[in-house]
Amino acid sequence: MGKAALQWTEDMLALLGQEKDAVLAERWGTTAKTVNLKRNALGIPAFGHFQWTPEALALLGKAPDAGVAAQLGLSKASVVSKRTELGIAPASGGGHAGFAWTDEAVALLGTASDAKVAQQLGLSRLTVYNARLARNIPAAVHGAGKACDFQSRSE
Repeated sequence: MGKAALQWTEDMLALLGQEKDAVLAERWGTTAKTVNLKRNALGIPAFGHFQWTPEALALLGKAPDAGVAAQLGLSKASVVSKRTELGIAPASGGGHAGFAWTDEAVALLGTASDAKVAQQLGLSRLTVYNARLARNIPAAVHGAGKACDFQSRSE
């Protein structure tokens, strides 16, 4: 004979999708599969799974992927993947061609490593590097006087 069926309480049901199935299963003395099946039966997304709402989907292709990712709290790769899956073209013809280099964004160039500036702006390191070079802005200097630009990867 198998184990007795788990008696689901309202509190248990409320926790589904709020933590990983395996964590809940261990807490409740059951298997992750049991928790997974119940969560799926109730249509509750897995913990950490992003729910694409109509509002979130409407952003795809309207703004650069990195900006959408930052706004939604996702990786750029997740945004690109969803946009591609739905056959939506990237904003401004792709890449960062549509990025508006405001005075504030330009002022960041050369103040920190290209990678750090890229992270702040939601751009690739190469995009920041190219923008900095196009404006003849020297790379930020740190440590023992070493430049920290796109090419100094061995530090």
